[in-house]
Amino acid sequence: MPLLVVYGLLLVGLVVGLLWPGVLGLRSTRRRVLAFIGVPVGLGTLGLYLAVVYYVTDLPVLLALAATACLAWAAATFLRGRRAAGGRSARSTRRAFLAGGAGLVLGVLSGLSVDLVERQRRGVLARGEQERQAAVRAPGTRQRIVDGAVRVFPIHTGDTIVTYGQFYGGLDGWEGLNGYLRTLVDKAQIAVPVYAYLIDHPRHGLMLVDSGVNWEQTHDHDGYYNHNQMVSRLLTQRDEYQMTPEQDLRVRLARLGYDAKEITTVFLTHVHDDHAGGLRYLPQATVVLDRRDWEHGTVYPYSFDLVKNNLSFPAFDSGAFGAFPDSQDHFGDGSLILLPTPGHSPGHMCVLLRLDAGNVLFMGDTLYTLPHLATDQVRQMTIGGADTTHQIEAARRIQTLLASDPATVPLFAHDNTRYQSDLVVSAFAHGTPGKEGLRELRRYMEAVLTPDWRLRPGHTPHFVPPASGMGLGRVELR
Repeated sequence: MPLLVVYGLLLVGLVVGLLWPGVLGLRSTRRRVLAFIGVPVGLGTLGLYLAVVYYVTDLPVLLALAATACLAWAAATFLRGRRAAGGRSARSTRRAFLAGGAGLVLGVLSGLSVDLVERQRRGVLARGEQERQAAVRAPGTRQRIVDGAVRVFPIHTGDTIVTYGQFYGGLDGWEGLNGYLRTLVDKAQIAVPVYAYLIDHPRHGLMLVDSGVNWEQTHDHDGYYNHNQMVSRLLTQRDEYQMTPEQDLRVRLARLGYDAKEITTVFLTHVHDDHAGGLRYLPQATVVLDRRDWEHGTVYPYSFDLVKNNLSFPAFDSGAFGAFPDSQDHFGDGSLILLPTPGHSPGHMCVLLRLDAGNVLFMGDTLYTLPHLATDQVRQMTIGGADTTHQIEAARRIQTLLASDPATVPLFAHDNTRYQSDLVVSAFAHGTPGKEGLRELRRYMEAVLTPDWRLRPGHTPHFVPPASGMGLGRVELR
């Protein structure tokens, strides 16, 4: 932050000095302003670009720009030398040849770097494919069970790195533009899981709720997000995702006995890229999402390129569903209900699925974890204004729905607590938790939360910094 403040002051000084040079002193001139303020501003801009915006794929372009600048400088120096006389002319000619030579060398390096960058990316992708195939062939792959039961499998598709305040600081000033700016400078970071959910339905086939992140997002960040140019560069970080070969969506499906090509429908709770990245593996699937999210919330359209002709937008015309004034009975048989929960994004929605033993409610990012159900005590960063109001209203409706139906359990996309890592993973290990499995999840929920949606002692999240002072922290519930 101090560096950004100094850079901003220099930038203001440069603009003022160029417009009104006398303001900075009697001896101030535009040339001096450029020399003493313009040069630090230029170096600061370059440093900011390299630290925040630079992609490896930019290397050929940067070298080409440097070559062009050197050649232009050489031409200008040579022309000035032609007009000069004597030794001054000779010095200008030498400078022109040196600058021209540097420009030619940089131009050659620019041409060579094009192939170098592409070969480096192809190598990364090839190694990734080898690791994926090895993970698919590793011992422990299951046989698919076909017995007419509705099954749900949690699929951990890697982790995302977020600031602790972004995840848990919504009541501590992490809201709106201020919250976003704090994510840029606050380095109290944690890793949280990214979950998608596979549904094997005897009548409606194979479906996913969300699709997680894909391998390229994690391991070929610059190549993947280069499709969106500056927007993605400013909104993403190279190390924002972590994924092992075993966590690749295609690997997880294969090891459960399924094939990604069999997925017929993806219910996308919202369009954020940690939920939409896996769509790159599912070009045959119909993607069901709220039209408002597609039209007003999509920041990374590249993830949707292979499915953008397969989009389906629910009308939410099936009437009220409990506390929700609008809903969509997607199949018309009550087996899967879509519930609008805007706020985290313009058209966020939750998905309720009926199992043989009860119901599961896929939360998306309306609430990140089980403790977030105590929304007056634990809240993630919100957009601010009306969006925050809508998100809290959606959370209240979810509370009412869960309170009214003891046979419904919530399933989260980013829960980093024991509820997800132990209980949910265990209950849904074979896809069918049964009544006792759902009861166990509800018992744990009631051990964490009071009937009026307050946290019981021992379940309030706290940030624990890394022991070395560097790297990722962790979350303790106290």
